[in-house]
Amino acid sequence: MGSLIMSADETSNISTTYSPNEVENKWYKTWEDGKYFKPRPGKTGESYCIIMPPPNVTGRLHAGHALDVTNQDTLIRWKRMKGFESLWLPGMDHAGIATQSVVEKQVQAEEGKTRHDFSREDFLKKIWKWKDEYGGIIAQQQKTMGASPDWDYSMFTMDPEANEAVRKVFVTLYNEKLIYQSDYIINWDTVLQSAISDAEVEHKEVKGAFYHINYAVKDSDIKLEIATTRPETLLGDTAVAVNPNDERFAHLIGKTAIVPISNREVPILGDEYVDIEKGTGCLKVTPGHDFNDFEIGKRHNLEIINILNKDGTLSETTGEFKGLTTKKARKLVVEKLKEIGAYVKEIEHVHQVGHGDRSKSVIEPMVSKQWFLDVQDMSREALELVQNGDTKFFPKQWENTYYSWLKEPRNWCLSRQLWWGHQIPVFNCGDCSHQWASETDETSCSKCNSDNITQDPDVLDTWFSSGLWPMTTLGWPNKERMQERGYDKFFPTSCLVTGFDIIFFWVARMMMMSKKVTGEKPFSDIYIHALVRDKLGRKMSKSLGNGLDPLETVEEYGADAFRFTLAAGSGYNRGLNLDPERISGYRNFINKIWNAFRFISPFLEKGESTLPTDLDQQEKWILSELNEVTKIMNDSMEEYRFDDSCSAIYGFVYDKFCSWFIELSKNVLHGDDEAAMIRRASVLKYSYRQIVTLLHPITPFITEELWSHLKDKDEDLLIIQDYPEFDKSLSFDKDQDMMNKFIEVVTSLRNLRSSLNLKPKEEISASLFTDQADLLEFFKSTEKGFADLAKVKSLTVQDKNAQKPTKSVMKATTHTEVFIPLDGSIDLTEQIKKLEKDLLKTEKEIEKLDKKLSNEKFISNAKDEVIAKVKEEHKDLTEKKSSIVENLENFKS
Repeated sequence: MGSLIMSADETSNISTTYSPNEVENKWYKTWEDGKYFKPRPGKTGESYCIIMPPPNVTGRLHAGHALDVTNQDTLIRWKRMKGFESLWLPGMDHAGIATQSVVEKQVQAEEGKTRHDFSREDFLKKIWKWKDEYGGIIAQQQKTMGASPDWDYSMFTMDPEANEAVRKVFVTLYNEKLIYQSDYIINWDTVLQSAISDAEVEHKEVKGAFYHINYAVKDSDIKLEIATTRPETLLGDTAVAVNPNDERFAHLIGKTAIVPISNREVPILGDEYVDIEKGTGCLKVTPGHDFNDFEIGKRHNLEIINILNKDGTLSETTGEFKGLTTKKARKLVVEKLKEIGAYVKEIEHVHQVGHGDRSKSVIEPMVSKQWFLDVQDMSREALELVQNGDTKFFPKQWENTYYSWLKEPRNWCLSRQLWWGHQIPVFNCGDCSHQWASETDETSCSKCNSDNITQDPDVLDTWFSSGLWPMTTLGWPNKERMQERGYDKFFPTSCLVTGFDIIFFWVARMMMMSKKVTGEKPFSDIYIHALVRDKLGRKMSKSLGNGLDPLETVEEYGADAFRFTLAAGSGYNRGLNLDPERISGYRNFINKIWNAFRFISPFLEKGESTLPTDLDQQEKWILSELNEVTKIMNDSMEEYRFDDSCSAIYGFVYDKFCSWFIELSKNVLHGDDEAAMIRRASVLKYSYRQIVTLLHPITPFITEELWSHLKDKDEDLLIIQDYPEFDKSLSFDKDQDMMNKFIEVVTSLRNLRSSLNLKPKEEISASLFTDQADLLEFFKSTEKGFADLAKVKSLTVQDKNAQKPTKSVMKATTHTEVFIPLDGSIDLTEQIKKLEKDLLKTEKEIEKLDKKLSNEKFISNAKDEVIAKVKEEHKDLTEKKSSIVENLENFKS
């Protein structure tokens, strides 16, 4: 590596203040134009791949997306620099219901029409037109956050390549008889007029009532009192159920009950689902409109009566109530029950009611003919992938959410009554009634050659295509495309970064589909990030007006400050409370890095490109501290602890490099010792290059800009430089320990000066007492350091047995007693108060450690080195306490 030469002109070109927007636009274009996001072989010879959870084509960047981008981009940049052939796969999701809904609203507003006023083909043209105009805005917005995926890999879930994969998997599963058509109870959205998945149902608390109704037992005077929140559904009752172990009703099993209003005779049956302790102990069974009743109906082979039309009004089977909404029908049914004497009472009740997350309308359980995928075996295999450690969750506790669905899976309702999406590739012949699935569009019957065929009008649930995402983005199932996209190299992918809200809707489905289709897991690690909330911990929402627009935030604070804030709050926590003040604080950190460079840059031309061998103690200290940070950052990134990485580098830059090492370097850089000056400039240059490189994955823009001033002429951009690694030869433990104790003593002296209201230039005398012989010698040899940093004109260093100055202020560390002697003009009362406060605090800390050391559980479970550390801490604090007590006595005497 050649020497870095920076002319005075170059140094003066560095702006006095950092302008993020200008820098961000410049470097993003440079990276993109230079194809720096493309995977390139690295020193490890290994590959690393992340799939981007495909944002909805309707979407705009929100705070959750910003966190997604930050976490994934930090990982991919880090792995790229670690020498992995790294690929981040981008894409967009067609988001069936959401997108069709947006376009339907637009057509209604502009043309006053519904989709039913158009042919399917014409309406789909409108959606594609909308997608081309407005879809994918989010991809452009991700770039403002610094996202570095290989954009050439971009895929849309409705692209022909994705459709090819969807059809192949569907046909395979259909031919294996795992996909089947059946009358089944589903969530029906009466506004969208489509089945929707459990994922699309929001449960809200609603004020309602329990309506108590009498059902007569045929040929007897017995009346069964039944409570229901939906009295109108009695029009579809086909049984009354009791628990066979319930002594009150067991003798009625096998008899007949009469449903009020309809006067339908239905069996009284025994089923252990009925809770003896709950309600009246009797249950009306409506298999067509209740999920639990449907299961009872299957067990007892009950008739299913559908009382609802697709728009949610009551059907012809309900007689006088037909055409009414459920709300109106409920009122009239209750009136009718009162009229015929079957009404008992009404008790107000607040309960959870499912609503469509798009339409906001009440979801009606309804039996209809739908396509289903039998997931029983697939879910078991997906479960085993995590149980046997093939795929790991970070944090581990999210496994439980994953397990909770896969251990008791319901077969997956695949069909949606929409037009936008992958049309189900099943064909029916009108002449010979043959049904078959095909990977291609068919024009004639595969059995009788008739052209009187129709394709099933429904589309597949969006999660079906996104469940294949890890394979389709890498070219599956087309061999040529797979080779071109590096399928064999990048699949299974390395890590999935996503939110906990879609663990069982998307994560579980990818795991099931991948194992079934390829025989392999789709990814090795699953990192579940926090939910971004406002500064008060509330979920961000339009109604609360507490959302934070990422683009406005980037405009105000810069992308790096925003990214650092998100990364610093991102680890294993469930929620990330985003406070603009924190972003502002991290913007100050970004400016600190910039200003540090402006200060040291004039001296860097003197520095060598390699580290000197004759390092002094201060230089060994900073290199050892930096080496430690390097280890922490590498280790914590490996575990997705971005918070620990940020904390380590932030603390180092602020507390060690800027506050101390630069301060300690000023006299050396401006001194007469040329060799010392060159050595110090070399260490500064090395350290600063390492800081910038360590920070790059988290704050890519400012670091690339600074690198352009730091790099040698033959060096490439920072984005593809090697990430720093821990280097044992740069660990100077003893020097590090000595310097940190020196810094602690200087800080104590500064605090004591402050408590005495001494002016910055006012010189003092100081006495230090320590029983550590090597520390005593070190303090003596660093007299100039105390003079420079604490204005100590006269320093005395002795062991703790020596006579202490009586009239003085004092602070005790765990290793050194620090004294500033006083003249008679200063009142000691204030100093006594401070010492008493310090004594109280020290005693409390000792008390905590006493409890720990007397806790048998701690002693038996903790590692030996942990116990030893606690004992050492206890010893140091006890020593500190005795120092304070001794000095209090001196002050008071």
